[in-house]
Amino acid sequence: MNEDVLVGVDIGSSRVKAAAYRRDGTLAAIADAPTPVVTHAEGDDFPVLEMLAAAAGAVRGLRLPPASIVGLAVTSMGEVGTVLADDGLRDVVFPSWYDGRGVDVVDHLELTWGARELRDRTGRHARLVSTVAKLGSVPSVPAGTFVGVAGAFVWQLTGEAWQEASLAASSGVYDVVRRTYLDDVWASAGLAHVALPPVRRPGAWSPASTDLATELGLAPGAPVVIAGHDHPVASLGAGARPGEVVDSIGTGEAVIAVVRPDLAADPDHLPSLLDLDPYLSVEMWPSTGEQLVVWERMRPGLAMRTFLDRADLDRTTLDATAPAPRAPRRVDEEVSLALEAGRAVDLAYDATAWGELTDYYVLLAQRGELLVRRVTGADGATVLTGGGLRSPRWRAAKAELATTGVDVSTVTETATRGCAAMVGVASGWWEQAEAMPGTGRVHVRPGAVDAMDRAAQVLGG
Repeated sequence: MNEDVLVGVDIGSSRVKAAAYRRDGTLAAIADAPTPVVTHAEGDDFPVLEMLAAAAGAVRGLRLPPASIVGLAVTSMGEVGTVLADDGLRDVVFPSWYDGRGVDVVDHLELTWGARELRDRTGRHARLVSTVAKLGSVPSVPAGTFVGVAGAFVWQLTGEAWQEASLAASSGVYDVVRRTYLDDVWASAGLAHVALPPVRRPGAWSPASTDLATELGLAPGAPVVIAGHDHPVASLGAGARPGEVVDSIGTGEAVIAVVRPDLAADPDHLPSLLDLDPYLSVEMWPSTGEQLVVWERMRPGLAMRTFLDRADLDRTTLDATAPAPRAPRRVDEEVSLALEAGRAVDLAYDATAWGELTDYYVLLAQRGELLVRRVTGADGATVLTGGGLRSPRWRAAKAELATTGVDVSTVTETATRGCAAMVGVASGWWEQAEAMPGTGRVHVRPGAVDAMDRAAQVLGG
């Protein structure tokens, strides 16, 4: 390959991916590696320095010529990070977002500052799945400046430490309206000795300048961007725009939409929308910083993992032998939450129950979409994306149980593509991130399983 490319890096909870894109938006190369995880009695830990090594390894795996990367951007899960001290990044082993560590920290913060006050100021991010909860539960956190895992990788390439707004929100101590940190809240979690990084505007970048950047193939001075939190960045990469609703299905299924500007300008709107449902939270759209609503009730991948651990049949067989989609009978919220938490339930772990579990999440997503449309004013298409589309039974349920049509994004690597879209602006390839070429969609009417399958074939499913 002798052409200039943009590279997107996605540091996720199961895989670390890197992908290179040409100016026409086509995928030039892709590489990935498992996300390093340490499992023990309390749960899973993410060794951050090993994660960063995996990210660098994924970029090396693209096998690009020297100086051919003219821009690179990074997205990641939200809360995970480490501490930057005078002598470099410290070896923090970070608790996973999906275990219970940090609950005592959240209880303390809510008792000290008021649960509703924290909810309204942070957009419901002062919770168990937040940096302040997880890092506050780590014994002997070193002094320095906190950097998210995406920001830590950017520091390794540029020597500059900073943060992006949607990832700052996942700290649990970022005021999503005033766009400032709640430093006193952070300190009360026992983290006063750890500074918080400055938050820059959407699309801000630092120039590649380190030996690692050169070794990985970045051109001198190439823009390096923190694209943002993985779900919104993947929504951008899937080709979604403000006014549309994104349903991203996978380990966690998020329903996402940008808040209409007139609603976002109403100071009473944010508290009132958070009153409606305990799984609504507020972040920012990566390219513009507009207010964004995320509904995160569902973790179907975790529930399905628990189911498969107890089933005698493998996933392929369960998908193939499950009955046609229908309203679930034995799966309800109590069952789904138990499975998501890894707990066994009184359920026949057979093909019928597998189908009912899948159908439960499809119907739950429909409820979430209606709620998100109500609170954001979004009236555009529903864009369906995510790895769950590779499951034939999940696809069938999405089509058969649908009440309105959906647009299935045929972008194969949405998170890395969203990164490329962001850094493409900084590199001068296009004027706005949404203008990156290379997206595609298949419209699926209710009941049109064949159209859903055609879209999945493009995705390799």
